[in-house]
Amino acid sequence: MNWTREVLVERFGWVDAKLEPKKEGRSNNTAYRELDAVAPRHRLNISEYLRVEQGKNVYVVSIIPQVMAWEVAHPSVLLCGSRKTMANKNTKPPYKLTEHEYPHESGHLWMTHVFEANLWMASGRTRSQLHYDKEWNVNCLLSGRKRWFFMNPFWYDKELQWARGRKFVRDDPLNNRWTDWVYLDPDHVDLIVQHKLRNMDYYELIQEAGDCIFIPYAMLHQVEKLDDGLQVAVSWMFLPETIYDEEACKDAPLDEDLPMAAMDTLYMYTGKGVIPQGYNDPLNFVHSVDEAMKRRNEKYLTLKTFRDTVTQGEAILAGAKDKKKKVKKIFDLLTAHAKDPSKGLERGELGKVPLRLWCKPAAEGD
Repeated sequence: MNWTREVLVERFGWVDAKLEPKKEGRSNNTAYRELDAVAPRHRLNISEYLRVEQGKNVYVVSIIPQVMAWEVAHPSVLLCGSRKTMANKNTKPPYKLTEHEYPHESGHLWMTHVFEANLWMASGRTRSQLHYDKEWNVNCLLSGRKRWFFMNPFWYDKELQWARGRKFVRDDPLNNRWTDWVYLDPDHVDLIVQHKLRNMDYYELIQEAGDCIFIPYAMLHQVEKLDDGLQVAVSWMFLPETIYDEEACKDAPLDEDLPMAAMDTLYMYTGKGVIPQGYNDPLNFVHSVDEAMKRRNEKYLTLKTFRDTVTQGEAILAGAKDKKKKVKKIFDLLTAHAKDPSKGLERGELGKVPLRLWCKPAAEGD
């Protein structure tokens, strides 16, 4: 792979990408001023982005499209996440096991389920804030050089100045209530104000092109780019409930890396249309449909109930052109999986529809 600026423009210039500031500014709207001026919709295609990004505070932080994912290797050592069972976050540690919520449609029990796969691209300096994510993460650097800092929140959670507060649950980490970050400026750490940091252990790591870093869920981390050239990275996340399955691993193709595009990724992206980043877990959407049917005492899912569910508030479908036609098309796609499509899906059949099909209303109805 040789994704130079010229190659990216020639081969993938048409791909639309979401943008963020190069210097992450969570809860700081001023960080978006330059981005708002360059790309008011926080979205450009790669060709246009590479034309304007140098010297600007704009950074591709998006979903990698399938056409690019075919050229990214998924390390075989990350296979064998069970598709039969998973940790049950509704129990208490040590967690009991339960049936996997995302079974593989073709029965590949060794294929670790990927929730979301991301594309990162920028020249010049970039840096994040000190934060944790709820999911396991893998970050593979294709070009450029980065420095990472890691800190174990299980050691210091009560001493850190959390931005959101009470989101990290040390004694029940599968139920962390959200991601959170620490109030500090990574460029100017004040050890008088943040004096407790003096006695906290941390890890530092330099990532070179070709390196992949595994980031445990809930691990505090901060990352910055060290050179001025073009950096391209790919990352992906999988659920913290994922467990290793030794029996299923006997059938896994461990002798070679699969392309990222061949992995079972819940939110895939074509390169155009809705960029499905940070959207609702489709299981939550299924539950909301089920609750709506229950409230209305419906045996079969009606078009009206489905339309009301996917067009609430600021949902994409709420303001879409040809809204009725688009909603009906999605409804028909789901209803085709009913035992009797002429009647519609029963509440008990909602879970039998492949979750990849629920992704579309979960994203566009969010």
